[in-house]
Amino acid sequence: MLDESASKPEKKQERTAVPKMRLSGNDDRGLTIAHVMPWSGIGGVEIATLRMTAATNGRFRNVAFCLADAHDLRERFEQSGVETIVYDPPTPSLRHGQHYYRQSRKLAQQLLACGADIVHFSDEKAAHHTSLAALLARKRMICHLRVSYPTLSWRQRLCLLPVDSFVFVSDEARRSFDMDLREDKVRVIYDSVAVPEQDRGETAARAREELGISEDTPVIGTVARVSAQKDYFTLADAAFEVLQEHPEALFLVVGDNSRVNLNLRHYGEVSARLKELGIEDRFMFTGHRDNVPTLIAAMDFCVLSTHREGFPLSILESMALGKPVIATNVGGIPEIVIDGVTGYLHVHQDSKGLAAAILRLLADRNATRQLGLSAREHVRKNFSSEQYVREITRAYCDVVKD
Repeated sequence: MLDESASKPEKKQERTAVPKMRLSGNDDRGLTIAHVMPWSGIGGVEIATLRMTAATNGRFRNVAFCLADAHDLRERFEQSGVETIVYDPPTPSLRHGQHYYRQSRKLAQQLLACGADIVHFSDEKAAHHTSLAALLARKRMICHLRVSYPTLSWRQRLCLLPVDSFVFVSDEARRSFDMDLREDKVRVIYDSVAVPEQDRGETAARAREELGISEDTPVIGTVARVSAQKDYFTLADAAFEVLQEHPEALFLVVGDNSRVNLNLRHYGEVSARLKELGIEDRFMFTGHRDNVPTLIAAMDFCVLSTHREGFPLSILESMALGKPVIATNVGGIPEIVIDGVTGYLHVHQDSKGLAAAILRLLADRNATRQLGLSAREHVRKNFSSEQYVREITRAYCDVVKD
């Protein structure tokens, strides 16, 4: 526990700068949510949190705790009206327990100073490093689990013990989680995206013109950072087969391949494989882009070859824009993509199955369009922003009332 003398300045700031509001009935206004972000780059976890805070800013006060080198992420939060605080993530250690405690105590003081009511860990890594700090600050904790965790180390289990509530992004992530949890501590909340009403044909034409892609070029898109998790080698092998029949096709990859060192190194490996196959000129890598919906509009359909996923937002976003999706049948993906209705699923690391699905869509533009319309309607009915906000609000209210 924090000693009283050390935390007096923070407590004074909390009283004067952030007056607390007790819940009365269903009144959840005035709650401050501290979102702990454990990564420097911008990927699915960060985009999901950015969308969450944007959707709930009118109801809650959101504060984002970011790493010192997460410059782009901090800028994105601040542009959307979310205050950011730089923090140093404690390193859990029994051998260096005193140092771990001092780091956690410092972060606990930051949580007290900002007036946090709930600490929302954006993923398991955030909870792993900062759950002790939230415990020392006596704050309620929610951990958002966006991928599957079929195996947890004893350190991970220990750091997750103080968490009050767990939010899973898919039923599969909940079923495969390697901890026994009480049912009242668990909920599944699907992410959401907005479905635009307007026709994006003109947007697609402008995007293709900007990228130097002709109107009649078949464009197979992928929206994912260039990392080992995303299984770009299976995509490369599938693309080689596709290009034997459709040498005019182009594979457009939208996602970071240079900002994060791990992604930069993997991009080099993927580029070497494409060169080895002789198809490097049929791949276009845009790197990180803020205008992702515009680039998706330029695609005929989207592909996500991956080793593991919780609930990929890129799939939802593509489907919301009327693009059918071909994706690996792993994690929460089959909870989004209905095989043969909104797109196609293929077996993990099955490049031939992936190539066959791509060729199927390239062969019949009308069928591709119908799949895209079905995908759009599926997102509208099942993954609405209104439903998402209601469920996140309920999760916050329940955890503070427990």
